[in-house]
This record gives sequence, C-alpha cells and structure tokens, in this order.
Amino acid sequence: MPSAPTRPARLVLTRRGRLARSILVLAAVIAVAIALVLGIRAISDGSDPAGSSTTGGAPTTSTAPSDGGGPSDAGGAEETPTPETDPELTGDEEAAEPGPGLRTTRSGIVRSDTEGDGTWTVPQPVPPAGEPAGTVHRYALRVEGGIGIAPEEAAQEVAAILADERGWASVHDVSFEQVADPDQAEFTISLASPPTVDELCLPAQTHGIWSCRIGPEVALNSDRWVHMTPTYDDVAEYRAYMVNHEVGHFLGHGHESCGGEGLAAPVMMQQSKGLQGCRPNAWPTSDGS
Repeated sequence: MPSAPTRPARLVLTRRGRLARSILVLAAVIAVAIALVLGIRAISDGSDPAGSSTTGGAPTTSTAPSDGGGPSDAGGAEETPTPETDPELTGDEEAAEPGPGLRTTRSGIVRSDTEGDGTWTVPQPVPPAGEPAGTVHRYALRVEGGIGIAPEEAAQEVAAILADERGWASVHDVSFEQVADPDQAEFTISLASPPTVDELCLPAQTHGIWSCRIGPEVALNSDRWVHMTPTYDDVAEYRAYMVNHEVGHFLGHGHESCGGEGLAAPVMMQQSKGLQGCRPNAWPTSDGS
C-alpha cells in the first residue's frame, strides 16, 4: 500500500526573522519614497535626474561674432544675441528720481516709463554724401511711435555716424546706404522703447536698459538714445558709440577690453558698463590700440 504523500515542511519565522522582514520592507518603502521625491524635485527645477544635460530651444542666427555680454561663436556659426553691455543688473535698485517719469539706478543709469505704441515709421532715406565706396551695406531705419523721437532727425544722425571718416567705413573699406524698404535691407536699425527692445533682443535679457544686435536686427533702446549712461557726458557721442558698437557686431566684431589706463576705449568695449580706466570713445578708428 503506497504511503501518503508528505506535505512540504512549513517555514515558520521566528520572532527575530519577522522583525528582520519588517525592517527590510520598511527600508524598501523609504527608498521608493526618496526616489519619488528626488524625481519630482528634478522635474520642477528643470534638471535631468539621470544626470544628462540638455539645451533649451532658444533661437539662433548666423551672423557676426561677439564674445562679451552676448557670447557667440566665429562668423557664420550659430550664435546668441550681442547685447550692448552686460545685462546682469541684479541688486541695481532704483535710487533717485531725476525728473517726472524718470528714475535712476544706483549705478546712475536713467530709466523712464516710456512705452511705444507698437507702430513703426520708416523715414525717407538720407542721400549719401558721396559715391558709395568699397562694399555697400544697405540698411533700413525704423522708429517706434510714441517714444518722442523724430524719425527724420534720427535718420540724419544715424547716416552721419555711419558715413563719418572715423567710423567703420575707414576700417573695412565699406559704405552704408539707407533704403526705404526693409525687405531690401541687409540689416535693420530699430530705435524703440525699452519694452519693445526687450522683445526684439530675446533670448538675450536686456532688462529694459540695454541695446543689442541679433542677426540682422540692431535694436537701440530709446532711453539710452535720450539719456545715455554715466560713462559719457555728451549725448551725441554716446549715440555714435551705440550705433558703431552694434553695427560693429553686425560686421563681425566681438567685445574688447581697455588697453591701458588713460587710453581711448575700443568702440567694441562694453563702455556702458564701465571704462576700466580708459577714456570714452565712440569711433572704431580711435581706439588707442
């Protein structure tokens, strides 16, 4: 007669075994909770919990280089905008009111509440003073409405700056011709209110204070056009600096530094930020180098 099948031995945990099992289960629960918290935190601050890095989707353009406040690669490479000066102004709080609707930061930069109306006026081209020489760069000028700047006067001033013998024409054997149709222009100079310039300069952060060059767009802040910065005491010279600096980026120049105490600052130096011991200088042929 066959014997009855034996049941497998039943595993009975001792009190110590049950305690060890409970500790292991609790440890696993804690580990899972920590992993979830770290994952949620990584997602909320934009980091990659796996340790890899990603780049944002900021737009890029392919024109002149700049290696200062708006870094970029060599000419023809992808780049980010080239602000007129370093836009990082954290802690630069408003300290005084120089006049109605105006305020001054601790570093002495005058700001206004000017907001353009979003419309643009393209003034009639200023006739060139002589026959075009060398490589001709055609540009359009447009002035935003509501900023209190006469488009015709701005056009005359910009044309005079670009035609000056101290300017880029003498450095690169180039000349500049204003055209009435922006579609026929190689680059556009936009004189606009601070909020509009901030939009035109994205992804660079110009903080309502600075100007920039991004691709074929030269965006000039109307506050700087009217009130300049404390590094200058002549508004006409500062305007020449603004135009020559940003057009210099368009021509392929990056930022430079002061060459020595008492020398004229290179026009591609971020002179709005400070002069580093140099003298203010608005012209590329007078950089003291």
